[in-house]
Amino acid sequence: MTITRRDFLNGTALTVAAGLAPGQLLAAPGAATGSYPPALTGLRGNHAGTYTLAHSLAREGATYPGVLAKEAYDLVVVGGGISGLAAAWFYQRRFGAKRRILILDNHDDFGGHAKRNEFTVRGRTLVTYGGSAEMPPSANDNAAVRSLLAGLGLAPTAQARALPGEDYERRGLGRAVFFDAGHFGRDQWLAGDPYAAIVDARLRGAAASTNAADQIDILRGFLAKAPLPAADRDALARLAQGSTDFLAGMPAETRRGYLQSTRYAAFLRDKAGLGLAGLRFLRSRSQDAYALDADGITVAQAIAIGLPAGAGMPDPSVDARLGKSPASRQWFADGNATLARALVAQLVPNVSPVGGVAGTSRFDYGKLDQDGSAVRIRLNSTAIAVEPDVRITRVTYGWQGNLQRVEAQHVIVAGYGMMVPFIVPTLPAPAKAALRADVKAPLVYTKVALDNWRAFDALKAWRVHAPTMAYSDLWLEPTAGGRDDPVVLHMLYVPTVPDSGMQARERFRAGRAFLLGTPFDVLERDIRAQLDRMLAPGGFQSGRDIRGITVNRWAHGYSYMPSTLVPDDAGLQGALEQAGLGVGNVRIAGADVAGSPSVTAAIDQALRAVSSLRADS
Repeated sequence: MTITRRDFLNGTALTVAAGLAPGQLLAAPGAATGSYPPALTGLRGNHAGTYTLAHSLAREGATYPGVLAKEAYDLVVVGGGISGLAAAWFYQRRFGAKRRILILDNHDDFGGHAKRNEFTVRGRTLVTYGGSAEMPPSANDNAAVRSLLAGLGLAPTAQARALPGEDYERRGLGRAVFFDAGHFGRDQWLAGDPYAAIVDARLRGAAASTNAADQIDILRGFLAKAPLPAADRDALARLAQGSTDFLAGMPAETRRGYLQSTRYAAFLRDKAGLGLAGLRFLRSRSQDAYALDADGITVAQAIAIGLPAGAGMPDPSVDARLGKSPASRQWFADGNATLARALVAQLVPNVSPVGGVAGTSRFDYGKLDQDGSAVRIRLNSTAIAVEPDVRITRVTYGWQGNLQRVEAQHVIVAGYGMMVPFIVPTLPAPAKAALRADVKAPLVYTKVALDNWRAFDALKAWRVHAPTMAYSDLWLEPTAGGRDDPVVLHMLYVPTVPDSGMQARERFRAGRAFLLGTPFDVLERDIRAQLDRMLAPGGFQSGRDIRGITVNRWAHGYSYMPSTLVPDDAGLQGALEQAGLGVGNVRIAGADVAGSPSVTAAIDQALRAVSSLRADS
């Protein structure tokens, strides 16, 4: 499922509903109603119906007739993700718990990227995350996050302080790498992943530890068995050893500029001497953190997450803007969906049973939008116009096949930044330009419910890296049971355009086009084929061992992070901050405005937006 530049330039299967009239767009099918969304399987995340109206505005230039307002609120929030929910929570604390609030979201579930997935296998409920999962190490340093967590009564569990896979490591399972024949000449499973171990050691500041030499010996033994040319094996070992300065003689200031302006793949090829196979081996190590491969990040960004670059380089220092990094930790079984659920439980108290925020308790979605509630959460609702006036703002949205309009004293738009200029057309031109540049990174979190994990136990691996396959990383999520018990397998897929030289925005647009044009049956077929191919030595059979598949498709995933590879991004961070000020009594929140895919940024922007509202407007 790797896409090419040709796929993009040929217009890969954009599902924009082109040619439909506005009335037909409003009636376009959405997700199923009357169900319990976390338990739905198949194609989730940006599911069918979530983007139809949005694409009609942004891509087709559709216009819609005006309608009369039927409701009035103190606050309307556009976007029911972590930032939107947190904005409503902060608003109540500033203006009073009795203020009337309406939260609109274009998905069939709340939480934005912080989605909860559930499976039932042999009578057991397996809980996992469909998107935003982890807290960065700096989360508790942020005043907004501290205030929110204290108000929600949430704290990290003991499990959150453990390293990923620790439980499996105690059971004798480690990592592995799978080389595929299409890129390396033959399919080969190799136990261990010494490069990952060396990266982990660098992040812990242990590069100069007494066992560093042992790690290099293990790496050399691993590479000796890998389907790589001898020259690439030597170059990879030399790079990992860290004693060679590949920029020797380069003045300090020039070196700093080089690290910020050079692609990691170019450095590996031109300075570290890696050939094509060696580049392929390291290509996708950055995808989980940046949603970009080695050709899409700078050398400095690679060093920040522990990837090797030789001697004379800065120590790893993870960018606080990252939402997922080697230093971040998952606090809850369903990731940051626990935050979303805790927020909803306080905003709409009768939606959850007593003690039902965590664990397997089901929320009553029928109570999210009820007459008489101070806060109402209206799902499957896409805002198409936010029109500020002197004292009120009118918000028009599509819901249940019709246009609706409400009036509000305050409005906070906490949806995708790149859509804001289309729904708030009175924003200043510089703000529109900054938000239009907020092109989000596409990615897929696929969750596979397994009847058991015997194949992984047989292979003695809980995590597998497949450098050039569609799903580059997969790992078993924590389980309280043994090898015969059900478990969730996490699979990461980032649609990239490798070796293309394209800028990040081009890559993201190409990946999004590919994802939106690929039906679930094709995605499912490829998932099963990859697992059967990789895990066959352990006796895995997808038809027998898989009990459910949920593909969390995030065509609009990680927030765009301004990059030193793009000269036009030099002033983008400041421009986004200005854009967050909005217009009139409208404020823009969400992680996109911070130029950061971090949950910390989402919460911080919510508090900033609420704090800047005029109480007398």
